Amino acid sequence: MKFHTKKQLIWIFWTTIIIGIGLGLFKYLPMYVYGKDILFDASSHMIWTSWGLYVIWFFVDQNKKLRIHYLIFSAVILTIMGIQRIISNNHNEVGVMLGLGIAGIAIIIPRLKEFLKGVKF
Repeated sequence: MKFHTKKQLIWIFWTTIIIGIGLGLFKYLPMYVYGKDILFDASSHMIWTSWGLYVIWFFVDQNKKLRIHYLIFSAVILTIMGIQRIISNNHNEVGVMLGLGIAGIAIIIPRLKEFLKGVKF
């Protein structure tokens, strides 16, 4: 296995672990305390969609021409999903933003050294 591929698998593994911790703290714990019909719990739909888009990114990243298009595509998908979660009354804005925040933090923490150097397209 190539070093770069092994590193990517490690990033995906740690991202998944952090997402699991975030879901436990900000989705399932509030649902346990306040009941299952709350709207401000973290949206697992947003989190897992972000995770899936992140995993696909490793394939798109190979082609520099697709990077910006894929980021725009990802933003559109997450926006549509966030609006749908709010309209369907499954979450409010707090739950959607909390889901995006957990996913963002879970993606950034394993790759913190790269993010501190700056994001390049």
